[in-house]
Amino acid sequence: MSNHRIAGLTGAVLAGGQARRMGHVNKALVTVGGAAVIDRILARLEETCEHVMVIANDPAPYESRGLSVFPDAMPGHGALGGLHAALLNAPTEAVFVCGCDMPFISPALIRHLAFSIGDHDAAVPRDGYGLQPLHAIYARRIASLVPPFLVRGDLRMERFVAALNACILPPDDIAAYTEEAEVFFNVNTPDDLEQARAKAGEA
Repeated sequence: MSNHRIAGLTGAVLAGGQARRMGHVNKALVTVGGAAVIDRILARLEETCEHVMVIANDPAPYESRGLSVFPDAMPGHGALGGLHAALLNAPTEAVFVCGCDMPFISPALIRHLAFSIGDHDAAVPRDGYGLQPLHAIYARRIASLVPPFLVRGDLRMERFVAALNACILPPDDIAAYTEEAEVFFNVNTPDDLEQARAKAGEA
């Protein structure tokens, strides 16, 4: 698989969650496979995306990494608010968005999403559990579609995606990119963290 960076693609890590189920520990900074989760993510984004940035209302934990850090334009609206900030601040027309707690994101799948988006508003994978809107690419031009959802408190990413002209990649289409690791796995709880560390050890 090619290691070139995809021109016109920004990678954005959403790092604004409160991590209640992790006891308010910053999930981005816990270690998996000997590295902070966010550093695992950034390494993959930096080999894949032309630009990389972090969306976080507290920039302090990420400033040492030499990346641009942007706050939510409308704070307190979860991942959808983070997506809004990413779209507003991205220097490119396409933005790959992922959570800061996803240690196994797939550069190969990112490339497939970038190939698939075409003129669509988004390219979003769907596995056996449903849509995976936090391992997806969005067109920057849809930024203006987000605030109405935020204002009325309609914050489910899946509902926002349903309102778009999105390219939904079904399980069969993404199987080749997900068979080696659980690319959508996220670290929400201490038990999840132990599972992630075990998976990284197996890899």
